[in-house]
Amino acid sequence: MRKKKLTVLIFVSLVLLLTACGRQGSGKETAAEEPLKIETEAGNTRKEETQTPSDGTEKPAPGTDMQEQEGKVPETDAGDDEVKGRFEIFEVTQDGLLACGMDNAYPGLCRIGHGNILENQDGETIGLSELVPGMIVELTWNGGVEESYPAQFTYSALKLTGESGNPEFLLYLQLLQDLAKTDPGLNEGITESYFDFTSVASLSEGEKEGLAYLGGTYFGGFGSQSTQEELAAQGILDREKGIENGILVTIEELSNQNGKVTCNAEKYRSGTGAYYFHDVTAEYKNGEWKYEIGAEMIS
Repeated sequence: MRKKKLTVLIFVSLVLLLTACGRQGSGKETAAEEPLKIETEAGNTRKEETQTPSDGTEKPAPGTDMQEQEGKVPETDAGDDEVKGRFEIFEVTQDGLLACGMDNAYPGLCRIGHGNILENQDGETIGLSELVPGMIVELTWNGGVEESYPAQFTYSALKLTGESGNPEFLLYLQLLQDLAKTDPGLNEGITESYFDFTSVASLSEGEKEGLAYLGGTYFGGFGSQSTQEELAAQGILDREKGIENGILVTIEELSNQNGKVTCNAEKYRSGTGAYYFHDVTAEYKNGEWKYEIGAEMIS
């Protein structure tokens, strides 16, 4: 009888032992069934590899490869790069200005489109009709410049400074216009206009550049500065035949005192094709130039 009881106790113990082992194995299997659900300290379950902030943009999770983000530069508003510069006006049209930069904002000759804001020194609105050659203005623009010749950009704001360039620019501009109209046959067939202003002491280099450019539009060929000697050295001017497809215009400033200027002006195609304004006397009064030509000569 004792052996029977002992056998029963051993059997019950084995059953209980096997039951306990089965429970432990079942628990391990349950833990492995949900490996992607990660319980956070706040009680939230995270299932994705990226996080989405409140602004709706997706950010990589920590440790995500950032290589695709490299080299991307954020767009910059034009207003962030706005610059200001002083320019002397040489020409005013409905489409824009021909002007020359006077400081480091953009030094050089420019074709400049009109913007929406035009103001006088007091900040009062003005119209295009109040802009005239010779004025120095402050221009604001986004800093971008098209690298052509002349350079090009459009201002967003223009403000008068109350300053003006050298008034002699306007005298020589008028003189070039009148010289181009005189004996127009000399201008026919040209593709290049050359201008020698080396003896004109009253103008800045920027004003000379603007004068040559505008002079080219009067004579019918692209305008640039050069001397007779330089053209001869380049093979453009032949001492006997002259300039085949161009014209050389020279202004010689003889004196300039107290608003009175004396000068000579000449346009030259060859030794037998030239026209002269000799002994020009000019006087500046009330913002205007008036001049007389001592003698006109043709060869």
